[in-house]
Amino acid sequence: MGRQINFFLHPDDQKDFDDLLRTFDNICFLSYYNKTNKPTIIADTIIREQIVEGSRVYLARKQDLKNLNFTFIEKFNYWLIDDSSNPLLHFDRCVSNDNYINSGRLYFQPKYVKNLQWVNQSDDFVKWSDKIISNVKKKLKKYKYKYETSSYEYTAYLGNQAMQLLIENKAEISLTGDRLILK
Repeated sequence: MGRQINFFLHPDDQKDFDDLLRTFDNICFLSYYNKTNKPTIIADTIIREQIVEGSRVYLARKQDLKNLNFTFIEKFNYWLIDDSSNPLLHFDRCVSNDNYINSGRLYFQPKYVKNLQWVNQSDDFVKWSDKIISNVKKKLKKYKYKYETSSYEYTAYLGNQAMQLLIENKAEISLTGDRLILK
């Protein structure tokens, strides 16, 4: 089972979040789409052209770059990193439009299946990824909320600007918890 954190970042929160990610040792950012079977290192995680870039980028340790496996997608003439077995922290970025902000996510698998057998990722990679997720939870703002139809209390993690939208009653979290809907 994977480990993850879901969160909301307003476009104005992206730079602060990128700066936070840069504080972790040996980190580099990888593009989702690659022109060759070598990783495309990108300068940052900030969304500029979501349709061209895709919403996902990867966080990797520099020492793991040489061992990444790729799959060629002939129809589109690009390479994708095999994200099920490689030591990667997936970063699904918070894509927004005029009406909402989709939740983002940091996610990784501490083990994967190969030849019908479970294979563990390295302990160092798992510790590194757990540390990033743990620190992101500490740095983002926590927002506790309930829906009128439920007695269960939910917790959302948000960047400063996304939290401000909730505080000022300019947004609400969707019933499915995956969107920050702007009012």
